[in-house]
Amino acid sequence: MKLTQWLFFLVLLATTSVVRAQEDSLKIVAEEDTLSLPEATKPNSQISIGGGIELDYANPVEYTIGPINIEGAEGYDPNAIRLVAGLRQGQKITIPGQQISDAISNLWKEGLFSDVQIFADKEIAGVIYLTIQVAPRPKLSKYRFTGINKRQADKIREQIELFTGKTISENLVYKTKAKIIGYFREEGYSAAKVNIKRIPDEIMMNSEVFLIECDRGKKVKIKKINIIGNESVKSGKLRRAMKDTKQMAIWRIFKSSKFTESAYSRDKIAMLNKFNAVGLRDAKIVKDSVYMVNDKHLMIDITIDEGEKYYFGDITWIGNTKFRSTYLDTILGIKPGDIYNKQLLEERLRMSQDGRDISSLYMDRGYLFFDVTPVETDFTDNRISYEIRIREGKEARVGTIFIRGNTKTNDHVILREIRTRPGDLFSRNDIIRTQRELAQLGYFNEQAFQVNPMPDPQKGTVDIEYVVEEKSSDQIELSGGYGGRNLVTDRPMVIGTLGLTFNNFSVRKLFTGGAWSPLPSGDGQRLSLRGQTNGKYFQAYNFSFTEPWLGGKKPNSLTVYMSHTLLGNGYLKRNAKYEGISITGAGVVMGRRKKWPDDYFSESFELSYQYYDVNNYGSLFPDLPVGYSNDISFKYTIQRSSVSSPIYPQSGSVITLSGKTTLPYSTWEGIDDYSSISSQDRFKYLEYYKIKFGAEWYFPLSKDQKLVLKTRVGMGYMGAYNSSKGISPFERYYLGGSGITGMNQIGGREVIALRGYDDNMLSSSAGDPIATKYTMELRYPISLNPSATFFVLAFAEAGNSYPSFKRFNPLDVKRSVGAGVRIFLPMFGMLGIDYGFGFDKLSPWASGYNGNSDTSIQQKGYFGKLTFTIGMNLGEL
Repeated sequence: MKLTQWLFFLVLLATTSVVRAQEDSLKIVAEEDTLSLPEATKPNSQISIGGGIELDYANPVEYTIGPINIEGAEGYDPNAIRLVAGLRQGQKITIPGQQISDAISNLWKEGLFSDVQIFADKEIAGVIYLTIQVAPRPKLSKYRFTGINKRQADKIREQIELFTGKTISENLVYKTKAKIIGYFREEGYSAAKVNIKRIPDEIMMNSEVFLIECDRGKKVKIKKINIIGNESVKSGKLRRAMKDTKQMAIWRIFKSSKFTESAYSRDKIAMLNKFNAVGLRDAKIVKDSVYMVNDKHLMIDITIDEGEKYYFGDITWIGNTKFRSTYLDTILGIKPGDIYNKQLLEERLRMSQDGRDISSLYMDRGYLFFDVTPVETDFTDNRISYEIRIREGKEARVGTIFIRGNTKTNDHVILREIRTRPGDLFSRNDIIRTQRELAQLGYFNEQAFQVNPMPDPQKGTVDIEYVVEEKSSDQIELSGGYGGRNLVTDRPMVIGTLGLTFNNFSVRKLFTGGAWSPLPSGDGQRLSLRGQTNGKYFQAYNFSFTEPWLGGKKPNSLTVYMSHTLLGNGYLKRNAKYEGISITGAGVVMGRRKKWPDDYFSESFELSYQYYDVNNYGSLFPDLPVGYSNDISFKYTIQRSSVSSPIYPQSGSVITLSGKTTLPYSTWEGIDDYSSISSQDRFKYLEYYKIKFGAEWYFPLSKDQKLVLKTRVGMGYMGAYNSSKGISPFERYYLGGSGITGMNQIGGREVIALRGYDDNMLSSSAGDPIATKYTMELRYPISLNPSATFFVLAFAEAGNSYPSFKRFNPLDVKRSVGAGVRIFLPMFGMLGIDYGFGFDKLSPWASGYNGNSDTSIQQKGYFGKLTFTIGMNLGEL
């Protein structure tokens, strides 16, 4: 075999490319191939050796590499090219051999060159002189889009990998085009077209500009989804199972009808799961087609073969020593003859939403190393029998607790909320409760919670790492509003508000210089300062401080607060024309968590004092137009709260019962007829008792628990110890509107919101001692991001207040319906806007009632009202 033919054979094996041989020279060349699919590009190779060298392919010769010359590598470091090639001066090389082919392959793999050649210029005394010649690929100097707006272009930039200086290849062009088309298809533009023009840059050498021409076409929507062959599951149920592939409907608000291949593939699996849930485990899609009916709409036809229906057979347990098989049967809740449902079996064995599963049974009792495996043992007459094999393992105890991610909150604040204590038996339920308790603090991003168990089977322990992510919890309220009426002047006023709430404050660090960044924080204390004013007509100031763990050992909270409110007609108090009221108050609240009936309960004890000074205010306080009153009261509250989150609860409930009372002064005052004494003497010390009950529940209506139904009921009653002395002129209920604080909330009255009506219009002008309210809300989150939680809602609510027990009728209520939005911003708290329609006429005692002959639209009902709210539960009973 000739020398050139042998070298041809070796190079062909090494580079799988074309080899061309010449009598006086041999050359290896790597050239870019321009195939339709850029992944298929391969180097094209040749070798050329000058100087009349004759090669014996049967007897390769070893040379020493002399100086290596680099040609065509403008903009690249020659030494870097030599390094990548794997060739260096002084290196021994065999020709013919594999090293030259490897050098070309190494350079080609970098993707920087469109052509790679290696020449042997000459050979002198066993030293071979090489030249590496490369043709660099062009660089990207810039790129721009046509056919789309800036917002869409910005979104595409986030997905494509283009930047100035990036090496251009056919593969890059292909992938960029594919990603842009994929983006448009995910947005519903199934017929989108993209063309990338490569324009030489006239300024930068060996550089190109990409002109990306985008033609989205029209957005294609799913006109109809036809399901054929389904008999056991209704088509509507199957369509609802397809979460992201929806046909067009007028009522569809939260889901679009766009078509994407990825969503369609997922939803076909979800559809088949519906068949599996009713025993049709062999159900399959035998044919499906997606076709255009016009340039805007497509149709989907899906043909189903249901197959036969299956049932559960006998279920036996193996390996269980801690619990009897009959007890495990009860927890499992599946009996022979039940319709076969593999998903239900998995949920009952491992992870059920309600905690009713075998895995929870064991893991809540310390068996962290527990494992369960269902094995099919018999298949007769469409009955599937199972042998459930349990490996209990040994009990695991909690080892070390680690906390990571708390850059602001001190460790002890987190540790006191953690239910998993070192030395305790491991319990999955304790971990779930810990996550809830940490979420209730409001300091951390709930979506970023992580729990990392680190078990050590040999020692029988498990270390637990809790990972949190701090979020802003302090709130700043700086606002000005025009609205609400001065109830003295009956004129709308401009009200300015400045409020500061620090939810993770630290008094301990007040005198630590480095802690002021900007304020001492990390100990979980709450400090609130708030002021409202519009000048001389209205002023309100509030201060409160809460220590949630008084003494640091038990969850016993202490709150102290002070407030002062002044409302008048603008005249100085010494002026004879002055009309107004001032209220000054202070109080202290002690709270504690209870362990009985369960640890979701808490209770609080409050002692408060309010001083009322009324001047010529008979229009609003007919029982005390002039004078002062002292309100010394004690309040007890018991509450059970199991909601999953304080901002957007998706499950759980809050039930509250409270009682507030003053001393029964009339018992020892010795006055039989209070009508015979002055109002000042009658109400010098207020005498009353109040009982309030409120309950709210949250029900997730969707599998992802995003769609939530909230129901709430509230009732309040205020009574008098002495019928002759009568109901206190203060602390009465005022119903209607937004329930927001400000000009419409006169101190000493409890304002209850009822959307769809004007503020305070449903109660008598002096307030009422009895109130009821019922609420139902359907909520759906647009964003659960902790920096801006945003959800929409639709509501139906009803309520009323009553001047006496004789008038009380819990079914005589004023109804309204409407919709609204809520947005929670950490710096401002919960903000809300609602638009409601009230459609019941007012009661005769209501302040907004104008008589039966009134023909205004407000008295006829069906009028809309826009209301604004600030805060979480303002205006609730």
